[in-house]
Amino acid sequence: MSKGMDVLKEKLQTRQKLFSTMLCHVGSTLLPGIYKNGGLDFLIMDLEHGTFCPETIGDFAQACHSVDLPVICRVQDCEYHCISKPLDMGADGVLIPRTETIEQVETAISSMRFYPLGHKGVGGRGLLRPGEEIYDFNKNRLLFLQIESEQGVALLDEILTRFGDQVAGLLIGPCDMAVSMGCGLDLTCDRMMEQIRKTVETCQKHGKSIGMFMDDASVLARWYAEGMNIFWTGTEMTMLAETVKRTCQTMQDL
Repeated sequence: MSKGMDVLKEKLQTRQKLFSTMLCHVGSTLLPGIYKNGGLDFLIMDLEHGTFCPETIGDFAQACHSVDLPVICRVQDCEYHCISKPLDMGADGVLIPRTETIEQVETAISSMRFYPLGHKGVGGRGLLRPGEEIYDFNKNRLLFLQIESEQGVALLDEILTRFGDQVAGLLIGPCDMAVSMGCGLDLTCDRMMEQIRKTVETCQKHGKSIGMFMDDASVLARWYAEGMNIFWTGTEMTMLAETVKRTCQTMQDL
């Protein structure tokens, strides 16, 4: 396993601060080096809402490996073909959206683990890393669950009690959670705050790393104080837009 994955796993297990961003549309193989040099711990590629699909990510995953930057794919759904293929193409783990049933977690584990833990098939250009044996795979690929509803929050304690040894970390999807509770896109309504805090408390109880998608870095301090340690912030597009806006404002201020 790479040094980058060793560090990521250690930080997850000890609930240290972790920094990530999401790629939705731009898959340039130049980006991993930029993100690695900037200090990110891992990347999330969005196969759920973005323009990527499993067949298109192989070269990007290889570029991530070349600079030792772990890449996690948020998959379209909790089904075998959605979970297994990104790993075949070189992803270091998967993020399961809309997690709110035991059956989803069982499907995720079965789809991404080889015997005796699951029933994943063998194949793909990026399945194994240099020097990695097939039986190293189960411990070297990471499973993240995305909690996006009250049902998911209510079931989380049972999920982590039963499958905690298989789950690397938890991430909250605030937009879907707010919409599902009738809050629209008000991400700070009282019901949202209650569910977020319940999720954090459950993860603390089980010693699991927890984070949430955050539009920008302005809210990091607040959620760190609330007990989060994974900072999944912005996308490649929002970061580019922020930099362009800041640079243009600097020029306007001359």
